Amino acid sequence: MLQALELENFKAFGERSRIPFAPITLIFGENSAGKSSILQVLNLLKQTRESRESGALLLPRAENGIVDLGSFQEMIFNHDLDRTLSLRIETDLEKIFDSKPRDSKPRLTSSIAIEFCFKRPSLDEEVLLDSIEIFDAKEKRRIAKFRISGKTVDPRESWMMMRLYRDSLSNPTLELAASECVSVTKASSYWTPEFEWCKKNKKKILDHLSRSLKESKQDSKEPGENDDRIHKRIDSINEYIELFSSESDLNNYISIRHSEEMKTVLGLNGFLPVGTISDEKVSSFLRTYSTFNRTSQPALDVGNLARMAGIALDRTLDKLFPMGPFRRPPERWYIFTGTSPKDVGYRGDLLPDLLLRRPKLVKETNEWLKKLDMGYDLDVKPVGKNSGDLFEVRLIDTRRKKQVNVALPDVGFGISQLLPFVVQSLISENQIISIEQPEVHVHPKLQADLGDLLAHAIQKPRQNRFIIETHSEHLILRLQRLVRKGDIKPEDVSVIYISRQPEGAKAERLHLDEDGDFIDDWPNGFFPERLRELR
Repeated sequence: MLQALELENFKAFGERSRIPFAPITLIFGENSAGKSSILQVLNLLKQTRESRESGALLLPRAENGIVDLGSFQEMIFNHDLDRTLSLRIETDLEKIFDSKPRDSKPRLTSSIAIEFCFKRPSLDEEVLLDSIEIFDAKEKRRIAKFRISGKTVDPRESWMMMRLYRDSLSNPTLELAASECVSVTKASSYWTPEFEWCKKNKKKILDHLSRSLKESKQDSKEPGENDDRIHKRIDSINEYIELFSSESDLNNYISIRHSEEMKTVLGLNGFLPVGTISDEKVSSFLRTYSTFNRTSQPALDVGNLARMAGIALDRTLDKLFPMGPFRRPPERWYIFTGTSPKDVGYRGDLLPDLLLRRPKLVKETNEWLKKLDMGYDLDVKPVGKNSGDLFEVRLIDTRRKKQVNVALPDVGFGISQLLPFVVQSLISENQIISIEQPEVHVHPKLQADLGDLLAHAIQKPRQNRFIIETHSEHLILRLQRLVRKGDIKPEDVSVIYISRQPEGAKAERLHLDEDGDFIDDWPNGFFPERLRELR
C-alpha cells in the first residue's frame, strides 16, 4: 500500500518534499500553499494509467478525466522548462504482494520506492521520461537507475507480463520504450546472502551450469538460431563456471554479478517498467539460483525489482479512489441506467444507482447517518407504480414528531455533498480514498463526527486509507480524542502541514503521542484564529 510520496518541481513544490502517509492522512495549510498538489499528482498518475492513450507518459488533461492540470509547463515549478519534474512513490511490497499465494516468495526488500524524472526540453518537443530509479525505501538506499535509451521493442518478442501481452494482441501498434541500466548498488548487504548460499551449494550450481552449457552448445548447431545471442549465453555460462570453480571472494563475486546486472534493459509501458527485454542473464546465473533457492533471500535482480515496483505502483493507483471538492448536485428523479456500479463515482454521480441496487448498503448508511446525528434516513424507491426505471432518493426527517419525507434537493447542500463520501467509505475495502474539503457546507459537530467514520473505516474488514485535504479544526480534534481513548493509534494518523516558502511549498509532518497531543509544534500556532478573536 502507499507509504510515502516525494515531489520536486511539481506545481507549488520546488525543492524536494516528502509526504508520509498513514491510514488517515490529513493535509492542512493556508490557501494556495500547495495542499491540492499532493492529491493532484496521484490523480495525474492514475489518470494516465487509466487512459486509452497507449504508452502515454503523462496526461495532465483527459476528456472526463479526474484532474485537469493544463500542460507540462503549467505543472512544472515556476513554469521553468529547465527544471526536471521528479516523483517518487513508496509502497509496501508485503501488503501488496502477500495477498496472493503466488506472490509470497521472499523479497530483497519489504518496502520499495520508484522515482520518475520527466523533462520537456522546449515547447516544440514532447514530454520525455528521462530516468527511473529504484530504491530500498526501508534502507533509504538507491538500488538501481535506468535511463531511457530512445529505442523501442515489440512486447511480443520479449518476456513481459501476460496482461500486457494480451493488450499487444488487441493493439498491434503497441511498442515499449527501452530503458538501459546505468547504475547498480555495490553495497555488500545486497550481495552477501546470495554469495553465502552459492558457497554452500557450489556443486549444485556447477552441475546445473554444465547442463546449461551443453544445451546451449547444442542450440548453436540448430539452423535458424541467433548465433550472436547463443554465443553471449555460452560466454556468460563459462564465466560463472570459472567463478564457482575457484575460491572466489565476495568482492570478486560482486564485481562479476554487478557487471551482469548493468546489462539489464527494461521494457516500459508508458512510465511503468513491465519486464526485462533480454533473457540472456536469466539463462546463466539467475535461473540456476532460482531453481534451487526457493525459500531464502533472493538474488539481486534489478530488472525484476523494477518490474515489481511497477506492478506495486499500478496496483496502488488502481486502489486509489479520488473524490473532488464538489460532488454532483442531487436531482429529484433518476433513471436507472441498467448497470450495478461498484462505487459512487469520482463525482458522486453513480450514488443513486448504487443505493437502488444495494438495499443492505442503504440500511448500513442509515445506521451511520444516525451515528453522525444527521437527523435523516435514506429512502430509495420507484416513482409511482408504472414508472419503469424512474426512481427517487429521498430523506426522512427523523427529528420531527411526525416523520416527514423530503426530496434530497430540498435539504441543505451539505447533506448531498457529504453523502457520497459516507457511502464510499462504507462500501470500499482496501481502497485509498482521497478527497478535498469533505467539511464543505458541514457544521462543526458533524465535521468532528466524521472522525468516528474514518476510525471505523480503517479497521477490519474494510481497512481503507484516507488522504484528506482539509481546514477542519474539529476533525483533527476528534481524531486526537480517539487516539487518547485508544480507539486508534498515533501512527494511524499523519498530519501534514503545507507552508508557503520563498523556494516553494514545504511539507512538515506533525506527530501525535499516545495521549493524542502534538509532539511537534504547529507552524504559526495551532489554529490561533479563535484566540485572536476572543482577545
